[in-house]
Amino acid sequence: MTKLNKSSGLTVIELLIVILLISSLGVMSVSFYARFLTQNAVDNTTTQLINSLRKAQIYSMTGRQNGSWGVRFTTSPRRITLYLVGSSDFDESFGVSSNTSINNFTDITFAKVTGIPSSSPTITIAGNNNSKSVAVNSQGVVSKTN
Repeated sequence: MTKLNKSSGLTVIELLIVILLISSLGVMSVSFYARFLTQNAVDNTTTQLINSLRKAQIYSMTGRQNGSWGVRFTTSPRRITLYLVGSSDFDESFGVSSNTSINNFTDITFAKVTGIPSSSPTITIAGNNNSKSVAVNSQGVVSKTN
């Protein structure tokens, strides 16, 4: 009777298949992570914008620093700023990710006491295939529309 010698090692083909599977998982993970970062940047910017608009309106209605407050977007540097009209001493700003674009944003100021906005835009924040819209109506109600 002849005894066959069994080898317990990996063949080159098995090794190549394992490397191919690990590489595929790596590529898919990087793609998913990049999409996640962009979606997260859009969500964070939308939330920060809504909070800044509401805060500007509340500050104006309560007469904080005895003035009107507004929100503006600057492209260089990319920032959204809550500001007291006529003063830069009380500015509150946050950076906007370069992964996002902001469209239809004009300076919005809220009238002292009434909180009525100077304009009623629908602002779109987008990144890749993800977008959110923030609307300010003529009475100053700020809402996320999608």
